[in-house]
Amino acid sequence: MTTGCLAVAIAALAGTAAAANPPASLLAVASPAVLLAAALAAGHVTPAFVAVLLLGAIYLIPEGDRALPAPIYAGTLLLTAELALWSLDERKRAHIEPRTGMPRLRGVLVVAAVGVPAAWLVQLASEADIVRSPAWTAAGAAAILACVAILTALARSHRLGVSGSR
Repeated sequence: MTTGCLAVAIAALAGTAAAANPPASLLAVASPAVLLAAALAAGHVTPAFVAVLLLGAIYLIPEGDRALPAPIYAGTLLLTAELALWSLDERKRAHIEPRTGMPRLRGVLVVAAVGVPAAWLVQLASEADIVRSPAWTAAGAAAILACVAILTALARSHRLGVSGSR
């Protein structure tokens, strides 16, 4: 349950940092954190995803400067989602190997830490002044399709690995 508490705390801090006008947006910031806490208390995944989605919307909706750059905010959302899902995983009645907590925590932190610079690179690439052309558009579309293919292959191999072990 500690990971769930951390997820809710990070969600509340991230929402507060993203709010353009904190007093007026208190309800907007509190709603995802309360929804996440309720999802974790009830043991349901979908409301947890909706809470992270709302936190993303809180960042995108207002105009103007933000307290946190987008890549750092994205890393906090990733960390929030991972900790929330970890908390929900702990609720399942399954045998958990001893001493798996710290390696999993390190893995979550590494993914978040690697995600922030990767997001910064994407942001820099999107702001680069590159001449638009059909060739660049085709290359971008091919890169997107390659990413989707890789993710699909990973999802299939994970699904087959999980069903094959039962």
